[in-house]
Amino acid sequence: MASKVLLDEFDGTPAQITFRDVTDFSPTAANDLRHGSAVDVEVQLDLTSLADAAARQSTKVDLGAVRAPRYKVRAVFEIAATPTAGDIIELYWAASSSGTAGTGNPGGVTGADGAYTGSSSNLAAAIRQLERIGTFVCTEVATAEAVQVAECGYFVPGERYGSLIVKNESNAALHSDAVEMHIVFDPMVEEIQ
Repeated sequence: MASKVLLDEFDGTPAQITFRDVTDFSPTAANDLRHGSAVDVEVQLDLTSLADAAARQSTKVDLGAVRAPRYKVRAVFEIAATPTAGDIIELYWAASSSGTAGTGNPGGVTGADGAYTGSSSNLAAAIRQLERIGTFVCTEVATAEAVQVAECGYFVPGERYGSLIVKNESNAALHSDAVEMHIVFDPMVEEIQ
């Protein structure tokens, strides 16, 4: 009899990873992408007022000695002005073999929450050294400070540690608080039957 490889229902092992700002994060239930019944790993990433064409990096995260073979990435962004439909917010991963913040990072990533300008302040060149996770595609919402939720892609972590980089190309700044904004990595675990 042939075996089937199926995706196992998320049960908290390994943990969901949530990138958010610890000082502001308090999303409404309708915009909260965290899994309700599992403890997640929370990682500092302050997206407050992130300008168009600018990027921000998260604190380095430990995905764990035992981690999912791949992650589904979803995000909630609040944009301060009405974006044009089709404008994007790009997500990148800076993989590292070291758990130390400033060690073993590509593209000049520091491993600490802060502005990301790349090596020698050359964002355009440095971001190419990172792994592109995916793209958050904006819709045109007729109200300012509109909260948008979208699927952003999948990625396979090649290393245990890394930082998330968010590059805003929405043609508008993100909102002046980070109450709703967060990105989650949902572990995708296969079960063989």
